[in-house]
Amino acid sequence: MNKIRNAVNEMTAQYGRAMPKDICDNMGIIILSLDLPERVNGFTIKREGIWFIVLNDRLNDDERRFTTAHELGHIFLHKGTNSINLSCNTDLCVSKYEREADCFAVMLLLKAVEDTCADYESMTVKQLSQLTHIPESKIEQLFS
Repeated sequence: MNKIRNAVNEMTAQYGRAMPKDICDNMGIIILSLDLPERVNGFTIKREGIWFIVLNDRLNDDERRFTTAHELGHIFLHKGTNSINLSCNTDLCVSKYEREADCFAVMLLLKAVEDTCADYESMTVKQLSQLTHIPESKIEQLFS
């Protein structure tokens, strides 16, 4: 968890605001929306030195923000890791990478509310979810 917290702190210190779209803009990451299979919210790809985050065009604004933050987690935590290749060709546990990216996304999005809500750490999971529009199940991962 410290590795993830440190990555979030490093990113926000370097790029300012903790809003995923702003961070992508500052880093030169291009966000695309495409017609993806329903079960795919998004993925990252790097071509010719440029990172792309591809989002399912069916996502609502809250889902887009969370998925963008999740994909930033992959970029910062799992550089050079291809989860499709890993799941098809190795015995490694891809769900570990997905859980880490989810935790990164939650920490990043919670960091965005730190400035406006000083007592957020005393809130329940349900209250945090209502405030941030992060799914309760994703916030609970931090505490499990």
